[in-house]
Amino acid sequence: MNLPSIFLSIDFSETLNALIFFTVTSALLSIFARGKREKIVELYIIAGFTISLIFSIHQLIYISSVRSVKISIASSSLTSQLLIDSLSMYIAVIFIFIGLMASIFSIGYIEGRKREYYPLLMAMVTGMVGVVFSGDFITLFIFWELMSLTAYVLVAFFYRRWEAVEASFKYLIMSTAGTASILFALSILYGAAGTLTFTGLAEALTSPPLYNSVWIYLAIALLIGGFGVNAAMVPFHSWLPDAHPAAPSPISAMLSGVVIKTGVYAMYRALTLMFPLSLYNWQISLILFSIITMTIGNALAMLQNDIKRLLAFSSIAHIGYIVFGLSIGTVAGLTGGLLHILNHASMKALLFLSTGSIIHAVKSRDLESLSGIGRKMPITSTCFAIGAFSLAGVPGLNSFVSEFQIITSGIDAKLYVFSAIMIFNVLLGAAYYLRVVQILFTRPFTEVSEKARESNIVMLTPLIILSSIAIIIGVYPNPFIEYTKSIAEALLAIYS
Repeated sequence: MNLPSIFLSIDFSETLNALIFFTVTSALLSIFARGKREKIVELYIIAGFTISLIFSIHQLIYISSVRSVKISIASSSLTSQLLIDSLSMYIAVIFIFIGLMASIFSIGYIEGRKREYYPLLMAMVTGMVGVVFSGDFITLFIFWELMSLTAYVLVAFFYRRWEAVEASFKYLIMSTAGTASILFALSILYGAAGTLTFTGLAEALTSPPLYNSVWIYLAIALLIGGFGVNAAMVPFHSWLPDAHPAAPSPISAMLSGVVIKTGVYAMYRALTLMFPLSLYNWQISLILFSIITMTIGNALAMLQNDIKRLLAFSSIAHIGYIVFGLSIGTVAGLTGGLLHILNHASMKALLFLSTGSIIHAVKSRDLESLSGIGRKMPITSTCFAIGAFSLAGVPGLNSFVSEFQIITSGIDAKLYVFSAIMIFNVLLGAAYYLRVVQILFTRPFTEVSEKARESNIVMLTPLIILSSIAIIIGVYPNPFIEYTKSIAEALLAIYS
């Protein structure tokens, strides 16, 4: 087995160092930034995300040339490991970029308690990047808890509303159950292999006598269940439709765009590195999970009249598409799934930020009351339409590329029935997204929509940037396909 790595005598990495620095210093700064000085925290966090994004892109270029970096941080009582490869950096850049877009949008959206909001947002992104940089399950668990705890608080940011408190508490309970499932799996793996490092587990679990043990299959099931809660896979999904309407719209964009992708990332990492399909037969079980997830997500989205709940159920459906790409188990399938992580993250962030702009203007989430608002808020609604058409699978936009890649890879793998079900689900998604666009643009005005006015340039800027990504990837997808293909080949080449 070939696990290429370079050992460096440095702590963490430039990207994670920057994020941790800005997390700690923004929290300290917020102590003194009261009243009108809250603006300082706001600008400081945006600068922090910008600098971290620059570092992450630089590190992405470096990692692409050396394949992977393994960093060990050890003391007499603790050994921690970071494993930074092309998959880690690809996901980390997405997380930081969406965090930057959300923080810019928040300038016009968040009207109070900014000195609490922005450090929590930075800490959540730090936790997510720490998860994807982790090289062992203990380090992953620490950063996972940082991500989760900040997410709970941000979902309940409008804590004076019972809806927010209830949604956050539900998220807490379900996430805790998922965490318990992960810990139980880790106890089995540690008892069997004597290590929780990813490379150590990969060595132990692909060799006799552990290979294909019943206990290892139990650990796989517990890991998929635990990570599935965070990824909002059916039947672990019920927290997401409640959390989205209750949370501030930039946080909804983070939850749907990137937070649920940490669970997906963990499944991609664990199942390809530690439990390869060539040795462990998890394919059919995961395919069934993905099919059920996409079908129930799309079916329930069609029934919604609350625009944020509709988008939440759509996110569940698209997690099904991404997991289906993983379960195909081929380079083409993983390529489609990895590309759809980028496409869905950017488009769902676009949709939630556009929706947040609309809600900020009219204080309503009810689709019928938003009738005709597209003619009052043309830029916001046009950006929403681009995101909606993209996720509906319209050719020329980015999500069509990844959805088409997943479907064709399923057909190539002779998974004809399951590929047909995904095609049917894409058509379901198109149906409800076209309905929303039709309501926004062609219906008569209501008392609510009549009062709407276009958002300010600060809130529109991230919408325009994200809309541009949809068009750029849709028109010129080859560089993105080739890069995600190289990641997929690296993930599957270890056991070839």
